Amino acid sequence: MASVLLVDDDEEALAAWGAICAADGFEVRTASDGRSALAMFIEAPVDIVVADWRMPVMSGSEFCHRLRTLPGLADFAFILVSGEPSPPAFVSYDGFLRKPVDGPILLATMHRLLAEHVTHRQRHR
Repeated sequence: MASVLLVDDDEEALAAWGAICAADGFEVRTASDGRSALAMFIEAPVDIVVADWRMPVMSGSEFCHRLRTLPGLADFAFILVSGEPSPPAFVSYDGFLRKPVDGPILLATMHRLLAEHVTHRQRHR
């Protein structure tokens, strides 16, 4: 079972994403800001992260940057979500989705990125 960490300060969005992902068979963890999500990820890494760009305490872009610089923990997919019209150019994310996020598009993006990461791992063994 693949695991996902969902991060957003919007409780309704977080609950909706969580329900969609759980119904699809993902092991779901949630956090309401980047700082608590970072601590959760360090304690128990996941296969994919879906995080809002604009959050208090630590933004999704800062969270993504910090995760990417953790030694030995770079093998995960990161989807940045935002109401902004275009993604930030300075963040090393794997996917970008605009809010409001459509459930089937979220799941399709997650499955595509997970498949790409498995293929990448197999090529680099």
